Amino acid sequence: MNVRQLRSEALARGRKARAGRENLRAGGVAAGTQVSPAEAWRRGLEAAEAERGRGADAEVRPKPARALLAGLMLALFVAALDSTVVATAMPAIAAGLGSSAGYAWPLTAYLLTCTVTALLAGGLVAKFGHRRMYAAGIALFAAASVGCAASPSIGLLALWRGVEGIGGGILEAGVFIAAADLFEPRERGAYLGAASAMYGLASIAGPLLGGAIVQAASWHWIFLVNVPVGAVALVLVARHLPAGLGCRPGRFDALGAAAAAAAVTPLTLAFALSGTAFALGSAPFVALIALSVAAGAALVAVERRREGAVVPVRVMANRTVLAGLASGFAVQFALMAVVTFLPGFAQGELGLGDAQAGMALVPMTLALMAGSNAAGALFRAHGRLRANSLSGFAVIAAGAAGIAVAAQSGALVALEACVAALGLGVGIGMPTANLAAQLGSSPADMGRATSLAMFFRGFGGAVSSAVVGTMCAAGGPGAPGAMASAIAVAALGAAASVLLPRKVDRRR
Repeated sequence: MNVRQLRSEALARGRKARAGRENLRAGGVAAGTQVSPAEAWRRGLEAAEAERGRGADAEVRPKPARALLAGLMLALFVAALDSTVVATAMPAIAAGLGSSAGYAWPLTAYLLTCTVTALLAGGLVAKFGHRRMYAAGIALFAAASVGCAASPSIGLLALWRGVEGIGGGILEAGVFIAAADLFEPRERGAYLGAASAMYGLASIAGPLLGGAIVQAASWHWIFLVNVPVGAVALVLVARHLPAGLGCRPGRFDALGAAAAAAAVTPLTLAFALSGTAFALGSAPFVALIALSVAAGAALVAVERRREGAVVPVRVMANRTVLAGLASGFAVQFALMAVVTFLPGFAQGELGLGDAQAGMALVPMTLALMAGSNAAGALFRAHGRLRANSLSGFAVIAAGAAGIAVAAQSGALVALEACVAALGLGVGIGMPTANLAAQLGSSPADMGRATSLAMFFRGFGGAVSSAVVGTMCAAGGPGAPGAMASAIAVAALGAAASVLLPRKVDRRR
């Protein structure tokens, strides 16, 4: 066959593929007049997979409805917002309940259950599907919020916050897990960037909303506002997310889930309680770490060869996944280093008030949101995952170095500019971890690998809060030590990023 014939045949296949795509879109619209939008989209997805099996372009996968994306983002926002609002209002809550002895219990309970649930969310989605798990997460989060509002004691509040954390873990992890089933690889970057920006938006809105609610009404409304927002998100998700999407054949790995909880619980408590209940490196801290390591070894033994493992430890042998886990840890470490360091420095060294010290983080948050959305758009256009990650860590390191210098001089404007630069780098690097976890794992393991990436990112933040908090304590090295640790971890993240693929095409 000569070149002209080959070219003609290729053009014919292209016309056939385009015609198939148009028929698919038309069929989806027609179906939408007869059935629910979720069912129409499911049928379109099945038709796209059939076209793919016949060799058509992978881009025939239909895009999810905007209402569905709005519901997912709204649920993620309310879960992220809850943490920042409660942290801001906790003094008023403790005063209202007449107890400051268990001040940290509600915060620690939420962090613990949210962390464990996020790690298990991928396995739960594989068993029950996105729609059922997301609906359950929203309903549980809203119901627990009512329980929190009605709590008469700090102990009961901590109990309900633990239940709320289960729902929150499903919501936070579920948004990122859904990316694998909703989008082609190059399209996921923009979606994950927008999802990462929700955390930035919540970190700005949370303190403002928490203070406003406490002053205008009572602390109970901090939890009650979750109910109507959750109801809207539930309606959107239930209406537009296809039933059965994300389900994988097989039984839920209950033994692996128990082993994972046994490994993660002492690890989370070790870093969450260091600096309050005990010191970093103290005997209780070391004992919890040792317990976590022992349970982690048992987890690896249980999950290493298990089909459908809830924590697929075998995927960490893949260099792309491993690089994603390391970069997620490093990015969150750098973010929390500034969040831990800056407010106290602004109050103690620059003489700012509580509100002004809180606002000192706003430039970083805005830059983070801009960076995450820009990185997603660039990845969708060019697919250069490694370059995105390396540039993010370069900006992080430069911002951290600038913070250390500006803090020594006391120049507030320069300090804020460097804080914003670090936030920009964090935003650029944030989508990398989940993308790498999904790209380096098989379709059956994508959701579970995404949960693993979420865990490592959260773990990086917990380690950073404990380490930098200790450094910034009275007599500690302060800004130079805190930023040096951020630079060192960013360098490790950059080294791991070299293992990422240079470019990702649009095929799955």
